[in-house]
Amino acid sequence: MSSQEQSGPVGGHTVLGIATLMITAFTIGTDFTGALLLVPAIEADLSADITTTQWVLNIYALTFAMFMVTGGRLGDTRDRRSVLLIGLALFVLASIGCLLAPDIYFLIAARAVQGFGAALVWPSIIAFGATNATEDQRGLVMGLILAGVTSGNVIGPLIGGVASDFGDWRLFFLVNAVLGGIAALLVFRLLSSQPPQAENEKVDFAGIAVMSSAILALLFALDVGADWGWGSIAVIGLLCASVFLFLIFPLVERRVADPLLPPQMMRNREFVLTLWLNALMVPAFFVAFLYFPQFMQKTLGWSVLTASFGMIPLMLPLAVGSIVAGNFYQPFGPKRLLFAGYILVALGCATVIILPASWGYYAILPAMLLIGFGAPLGVGTSGTAVVSAVKASRAGLAGGLSFMLHLAYGAIGVAVATAIMYGSGTGRIQAALKQAGISLPAADLSALSGGSTSTAAVADVLSRYSPQDAEKIRSILSDSFAAGMSLAYWPVLLSAVVGLFVIAAIDESKLHAIDE
Repeated sequence: MSSQEQSGPVGGHTVLGIATLMITAFTIGTDFTGALLLVPAIEADLSADITTTQWVLNIYALTFAMFMVTGGRLGDTRDRRSVLLIGLALFVLASIGCLLAPDIYFLIAARAVQGFGAALVWPSIIAFGATNATEDQRGLVMGLILAGVTSGNVIGPLIGGVASDFGDWRLFFLVNAVLGGIAALLVFRLLSSQPPQAENEKVDFAGIAVMSSAILALLFALDVGADWGWGSIAVIGLLCASVFLFLIFPLVERRVADPLLPPQMMRNREFVLTLWLNALMVPAFFVAFLYFPQFMQKTLGWSVLTASFGMIPLMLPLAVGSIVAGNFYQPFGPKRLLFAGYILVALGCATVIILPASWGYYAILPAMLLIGFGAPLGVGTSGTAVVSAVKASRAGLAGGLSFMLHLAYGAIGVAVATAIMYGSGTGRIQAALKQAGISLPAADLSALSGGSTSTAAVADVLSRYSPQDAEKIRSILSDSFAAGMSLAYWPVLLSAVVGLFVIAAIDESKLHAIDE
């Protein structure tokens, strides 16, 4: 920030500077969740099958996570504002590409560029917030930034739902482009250039290549595992390649002058433990993002748009909670906030397991509220602690590393939950159908398991059965999905409980001297 801006009312930031960072974070947040609701419309408009269309979502998450550490390190060794503007330019151009995409493959390629642009933007936002705030205000500034991205997560599905309701999914990417353009203009006008914080250090391109490839192989395997089969040669090969690359990464790092992950950071026990606390609770809300809307559609029979509004009790507390966590970061300290957050999330997971599906929407409402208020206390606090604990020259790296682990572990959690849900669900459905005296071909069973009862494919299958049998099938699918979701939350709950033990092991006093 400029000298004038550093006399601002909140740490080293002016109100306009903070608003710029929040709007930029909001832009990234809308894109991450909003596209979830576009898959059926894209599938129909571009005549693509569901397996191909899913890559509109998957490729964005892959490139976003894959290049997160790269974006953070580039921001540390270059002018952060320039990296931020380049990332936003890529994001806007890719959004226009999505808007004008002539076919599904062009759309997937444009989404990959969007993810890369977002990976340059997000760590720089975090680093700007952390390095330009005084120590006593850093938590509040970081909380406001996280509130910006979470607000985007809240509004994104609503934008996607409205676009689908209007019959044109492309409108969502038009909004992306407009928001990205506004963010770029504000960054250019209101944020000053920031000299490189690590200008005497070289970028570790070898380390970046190995780590990015390891993350890509892992996340790609998790994405395709359910479709290709977890025991298939391709999936096992990808997982082995990922493990191999992670194992050789330290060997590569020993051969470079300025390693991607400085040893003094990774040898510090408190830093590594706090880093993991930005991950261990993530499956709780990632699985909720994916399966709560499906519960509303498959079990309750709600429309896509209605289900997006039904997620507000989860999404709104996530935004509000980030500000609360930031405001109380300094007076309460990270450890107390982390405990509170993880306890709330663990209780939320437990309610999914305990409450019966017969309660309808009220079976998931307590979980949405508990996870919604608990998650910011955990993720926001751990993210702030990690970035606050390093020098300004490592802020982008720490932020990128923290949220890369956040995304990767969340993807693992979703993969485990999905394997449990559909592994147990298929057998349960077949047994229930047999008991009801209904025989279903494998293709029909696959269509029914993959869609809500309101989709055209499911309606086509059900139309071939008598009204009485169709109603029985609907009831069986509903019960099976609810039972599978409850079962899938057991490992999610276990992960949150492990987080409580990790918090207990942290010596809070050692979090402030990591990178000396």
